[in-house]
Amino acid sequence: MKPPTTVRALRPGGEIEIREGLAGLTAGRITVLYRRAPLLRPVSDPKKLWAMFERSSLVLTAWRGRHLVGIARVLSDGELYSILVDLAVEPDMQGHGIGKLLVRSVLDRCQGTDLLLRGSIGALFAHVGLQSVTDAWVVPG
Repeated sequence: MKPPTTVRALRPGGEIEIREGLAGLTAGRITVLYRRAPLLRPVSDPKKLWAMFERSSLVLTAWRGRHLVGIARVLSDGELYSILVDLAVEPDMQGHGIGKLLVRSVLDRCQGTDLLLRGSIGALFAHVGLQSVTDAWVVPG
């Protein structure tokens, strides 16, 4: 994976900054975003939620000023597979290209690996350039 960088992009409503890492995040901020997005993840236990993020290979956040407006969380072996396990954008910021910007930033950092998405509603991700596949299986946790 590439070293941490910051990406700035002008979007309707203001500049969006993409940051790598956990700086500025709290379990509370993540919970609010996941509930509003909505992203169906376990958010009732802040310690468990924070542990999910600490153990991730890559966390990218989208900020509009001081406000968290998007998040992407990746698990990766760094060689063959990267799994985009979480992609969430604030509802009032959806449709402004923030999800695409996060996915492009993930792809840039995970070059050389196949990127898979573990989503709540897979059909919603075609607009960010992801294709549905039929040759995958899952044992839900």
